[in-house]
Amino acid sequence: MATVLLVDDDINTLNALKELVGQEGYRVRTAEDGLDALKSALAEPPDVVISDCMMPHMDGLSLMREMRRNSVLATVPLVLVSALVTPPPDADVVAFLRKPFAVSQLIDMLHRIAAP
Repeated sequence: MATVLLVDDDINTLNALKELVGQEGYRVRTAEDGLDALKSALAEPPDVVISDCMMPHMDGLSLMREMRRNSVLATVPLVLVSALVTPPPDADVVAFLRKPFAVSQLIDMLHRIAAP
């Protein structure tokens, strides 16, 4: 069973995504900011990380940079999600979703990246 680490500082969004992704057969872990996500990913690397961009303590782009610097996390697929920020052209992500997005977009993309 593939593990997805969901990262968002909006607890309502986080809980909704956790429910939806879990219903697709994925094991789901959550973090409320990039720093907690990094700690969680280092302790137990996930198969995919889906992260909001704008968060306190460590934003999604900083999380991406830290993951890519770490040999354990360098190849973990990362999807960034944001209503305001567009990732830089050199962002090492497998996908970028602009909020609001259709849940079907997220699920289809997730199925392409990692089977449940």
